[in-house]
Amino acid sequence: MLDLLDTWYEVNGVRTLERTVVAYLPDGTRIVATANDADNTDPRAGGRHSGRIPLTLDELTAIATTGFLAVTAPVLPAVPLMRSCGAFTDGNGPELTQEKVARLDRALEARWASIPGNSDLTLDRPIGSLRLTDFGKDTICEVVTAESAAGEGRLEIVVVSGQPASTPQDEYLNEIDPNRTTTVSADGTIVTLGFYPEHGSAYFSLILPSTQQIIISITPIKGSTVPVTLAQIEYLATAPELDLG
Repeated sequence: MLDLLDTWYEVNGVRTLERTVVAYLPDGTRIVATANDADNTDPRAGGRHSGRIPLTLDELTAIATTGFLAVTAPVLPAVPLMRSCGAFTDGNGPELTQEKVARLDRALEARWASIPGNSDLTLDRPIGSLRLTDFGKDTICEVVTAESAAGEGRLEIVVVSGQPASTPQDEYLNEIDPNRTTTVSADGTIVTLGFYPEHGSAYFSLILPSTQQIIISITPIKGSTVPVTLAQIEYLATAPELDLG
């Protein structure tokens, strides 16, 4: 069963064109596919409207009725689950397009290949596996399990396209956490380091003059010794190719 809607609405005199398909699958799954003519690639520039919806009702129907989206669809074998990740953001950064994500993935792959001391490190997925977070289009992230003879750890990488120089969360953590230090370089780059010797966790954050933020952290899994050092995650985060500015 399908519900189809081809409509428009106005807010403060601004008209938005929109199409929606709601599919009710036999197993009880309800899937909603929506497309409109709004251009949100740069929220700070205000909403723009093209007057053209990029997908037809037939194309939205094809998406909504894809069998793999059903809750009872089998999970593909040997595919590790995508673990939750993200960072504090106000959602106002420029959109991270597929092209930009692919560029950052390539930069991470190249930097990881040259990272000192990684000869015995293995990952459960490619280091270039960034994806959009659940909310907004200005933040991408990934979680990778890194393993060596020393142990295994959760390696989390987050990129935010536009971040305030100092977030409320950062200010609070800097006040209560003696293991965190923040410095500002001559060009305005803000660097925050965190190291927790009792379990080896490490955190590195870089806010570039362009307001792009790169965060990489490593935490032990099940009390293990983390196989990636603070120096290594700093090396990874400071790859020049990660700067989209």
